[in-house]
Amino acid sequence: MTLVATQRGISLLEVIIVFAITAVLVAISMPNFHDYTTRARVVEALDQAAPAQSALVRACMKDEHAIVDSNADAAYVHRVTNPDHDFIDRVVLAADCGERNLVVMVWTYNTGAQPDPVIEWTAEVPSGVTAEGFEPPYGWHCRLIRGEFAHVPPECRR
Repeated sequence: MTLVATQRGISLLEVIIVFAITAVLVAISMPNFHDYTTRARVVEALDQAAPAQSALVRACMKDEHAIVDSNADAAYVHRVTNPDHDFIDRVVLAADCGERNLVVMVWTYNTGAQPDPVIEWTAEVPSGVTAEGFEPPYGWHCRLIRGEFAHVPPECRR
């Protein structure tokens, strides 16, 4: 009678190889995941600061020759809606309504980026445009002032 040895289960060597392959894949993907989560937080901060744009446009529509030197001039106050998802340190508004030059500066914080991005929105408002009708090609242009391009939306990477 001949006994045939059959292999049952997996060997320790096979487990080690699978673990090593998994570790390499995780190491490759971690920087991309960090950039993705940081960019998502920055996009959320920009969304939270969008009412500042409307406030600035309304201030210029109310007085076409106004000079906005502070947030109070545009009747804007940043309100924190959800403290766990608030990634804005501060928002500063400035405008020369007579020249139709509007600027919104957004300082982010707690985004995971080092340093946290600072983003500038600029717009030129043509005459006769209301806050509700503010659409491209006269839209807001985003520009990175401080931080890394990988941590901001593509439209801010100019």
